Order: sequence, then structure tokens, then C-alpha cells
Amino acid sequence: MNQNPKIKVKPKKLTKQLEIINYVLIVAFWIITLLAYKHLPDEIPTHYNGLGEVDAYGDKITIFFLPLIATVLFVIVSITAKKPHLFNYSETITSENAEAQYKNAMRFMQLINLFMLLIFIFIDYKTIQIALNKSGNLGIWFLPLTGIVAVLIIGFNFLKSKKTK
Repeated sequence: MNQNPKIKVKPKKLTKQLEIINYVLIVAFWIITLLAYKHLPDEIPTHYNGLGEVDAYGDKITIFFLPLIATVLFVIVSITAKKPHLFNYSETITSENAEAQYKNAMRFMQLINLFMLLIFIFIDYKTIQIALNKSGNLGIWFLPLTGIVAVLIIGFNFLKSKKTK
């Protein structure tokens, strides 16, 4: 069982700003998708291979899968971010370091939410562009760049956590 102290933590200003940005992005995501839907052909890309090339097509209603999945993940991460005492940490959490570690973890969760939303929005945007014959694929750089950015976000958080003993 998790033995981390349960304390009330006020998030840092940056964390609150990230949270607001995330809310704006999820609403914008739905608006963009809804507006684009009526202009889409009956068949749109539904899957991409490792090189970012379209390898499956489906009905245009599938354009709503990305914002739906993103919304579910967004809600889960947002709720989880407000309960940092339940997380696992690389450092032992004590009453002395709990607040700083929790603030760091809350910011990390908002960064993960932002990163995830940007990925989903980009894929949705490219799917719309490809369906409208304005683009050819996601790009060969998409998968490696996504992996590198994910590792950087996790690494940054890990180092920040180590500094906050």
C-alpha cells in the first residue's frame, strides 16, 4: 500500500497555465474535427504505418475516434494529476519533500496531457489534410520525433525529481 503523505498541494502557476492550455486544446480539437467533418470524403485514413504512410481507410465517422480517445485520456490524466500522493516516485516521499515532489509530479502530468493532446491533434489534422488531398502522409519524422520528445519529458521530470530531495 502507498505510504506517501496525503497533503493538500496548491499547484504552481505553470501547472495551472498548462492545465488551462490543455482545456483550450481539447475544446479546440472537438471544434476543428466537427467543422472538418462535413468537408471530408466518405472514406478517410484510419491508420498509419511506422513511416507515417496511410495503410488503412475507413468511414469518415472514424474522424471522431481521435478526439474521443483524447478526451477520455485527458479526463483520466487530469483527475489523476490532482492525486499526486497516489503516484510512485523515484525518491522516498517524506513530509519534508512531499510538497515539492507533488508539485513536480502535477506539472509532469499536465505536460504529459499537453504532449498527448498535441499528438492527437496533429494526427487528426494530418488525417483531414490527407483525406482532402492536401498532404500525403504523417511524415517519416513523426514517430522518431514523438519518441524523442517523450523521452525528454520523462527525463526532465526524473532529473527534477532527483534534485527535489
